[in-house]
Amino acid sequence: MKKVLNILIGPKGSGKTYIGSRIEQLTGIKFLRVEPLWLQLAEGENGWQRVENEIDELFVQHNKVIIESLGAGAGFNRMYAFLKDKYEVKLIKVETDLVECLRRVRSRDNADHISLSDEKVQEYNRISASVNHPWDAVIDNNGPATDEEILRVIAYVECLVCRKHRGEVDVPGGVIY
Repeated sequence: MKKVLNILIGPKGSGKTYIGSRIEQLTGIKFLRVEPLWLQLAEGENGWQRVENEIDELFVQHNKVIIESLGAGAGFNRMYAFLKDKYEVKLIKVETDLVECLRRVRSRDNADHISLSDEKVQEYNRISASVNHPWDAVIDNNGPATDEEILRVIAYVECLVCRKHRGEVDVPGGVIY
């Protein structure tokens, strides 16, 4: 059975880091915070390659990993294509109102986040909110989402993986709020 990579995709401030951390605490699925990797890049180092290498290293010891991303741009799309060849990749959209995302970005500790102006956050968030991937599930994090809602989504995604591995060929992705 292929190892499973869940990718939380959403705007900055949508709650990807919070949700990924909760999933790790509640389920033991290893969560890789991606933004700190980008902050540690050496000059000229390819950030997407660094993220992919970190994922590969985690899969040496773990069967399931979850990461966070804006999910936009050519670099992400190339990395996603490479990862799909190696792992069972599930895309989980994290939906949050963009005004709320900006409020959260302004109020959080930015020690482990890339520092951006409000204008840049809004620009990136518009791009991230407009991407259209083949979502396996959606988490509505306006509330924010409760542990039960988060666990329900993870259970649903794991059910999709199990059904696919049992040979149920046409397993559609779904949306859970």
